[in-house]
Amino acid sequence: MSVSKLLIVSPIVVSYPPKDGHSVNVFYRSYFLKKLANIESEIIVPEGKEYPAQGLIDSGVFNKVFTYSMNGKWKSLAKLFFSKETYTMIRHDINNEDLKNIINNINKKKYDAIIFDHSYSWHLYKKLINHINVDKNKIIYWSHNIDYIDFKNSTIETNNFLKKIVYYITYKKLKEIEPNYIRNFKKIVSVSKHELGILKKMNPKATICWIPPMLPEPKPTEIDKEYLFEINEKLRSYKYKILFAGILGKPSNIKAVMWFATQVFPIIRKRLKACFMIVGKDPAEEILYLTKKNKDVLLFPNVPSVAPFYKISDLVIVPLFNPAGIKLKLIEALKYRKKVVARPEALLGAGLENVVPNTRDPEEFAKKCIDTLESKINYDTVWKKFDEIYDNEKIIEKFRRIIDHR
Repeated sequence: MSVSKLLIVSPIVVSYPPKDGHSVNVFYRSYFLKKLANIESEIIVPEGKEYPAQGLIDSGVFNKVFTYSMNGKWKSLAKLFFSKETYTMIRHDINNEDLKNIINNINKKKYDAIIFDHSYSWHLYKKLINHINVDKNKIIYWSHNIDYIDFKNSTIETNNFLKKIVYYITYKKLKEIEPNYIRNFKKIVSVSKHELGILKKMNPKATICWIPPMLPEPKPTEIDKEYLFEINEKLRSYKYKILFAGILGKPSNIKAVMWFATQVFPIIRKRLKACFMIVGKDPAEEILYLTKKNKDVLLFPNVPSVAPFYKISDLVIVPLFNPAGIKLKLIEALKYRKKVVARPEALLGAGLENVVPNTRDPEEFAKKCIDTLESKINYDTVWKKFDEIYDNEKIIEKFRRIIDHR
């Protein structure tokens, strides 16, 4: 029987419009299921003050949005040291009243499939699974990262001592929780092709599949022309514009920006009249200091949209050290038909490892950037391969086969 109604359990706030990687993955998955396959989604999601769930309701993508209140930040952090659960699980746990209301709504329905996102949904799984009317073969775990490996890498990457402690505690807890949780599922989906083997070791009995993230085609109408003009005026003295976009308080992004700005960009500047644009949310102190001291390194914090920056950029760099999951900034840049140079870790799991120019060596990275900017590298092969893998209709069809197969 073809699937017609999904229930999604998201342990993390989903913003609309999508403002982060998790929101992009979850929102556009349901968007394209509805648009291309006429499959309705309902979602259980915590209510965030910054991005209230009313946005999801108003989007028209979800048939129903079931929300619950999050616990306090500092209270949750204090509990972290005395609980077996992670900070996110504690903060995003359901209180008894909200749990009862959600169960009263969902246990009256028959779902064709249910998706639990992230290992962080473990605490929700325990409370909800016996109240959901669904075929046991249609319960799906959706892996966005091998989360304990991601936190292990974050522990290494951050220079903030308190964050390092929290990341390390989270890594140690998830190293036990995540594999045990994943063993409950008969079907597992990963956004990263590379991580299929790791998941198979955790759960050899499960059917494990790669489903790449789905993103919409960029729309020129989304670009604010006045804002675009202002940016162009600020940058008109530069022949070439290099872009990095991401959450600028995240350790993996801080490390990537600092590496490129200090070890790669100075080599490029000796050859070309170029600027380095850093665009994203909540920049860390290291990035603020960097941009104050370097006139050709320009910061654009907390912008309403990255679309104008993709429009004017000549090159997008993705110099990430962390191989966990899949890098949406890579997918987004290629959706905009931008030329990309990356570190190999940023390509791992995307299926593009052999086509996108990449290297770990700073001098070689600079050379690939220069060659790209001077049109010495042909990107037709890159975009062709990207179009083959990231065709949303093909991805949706593959997902339908996974759900329908018993």
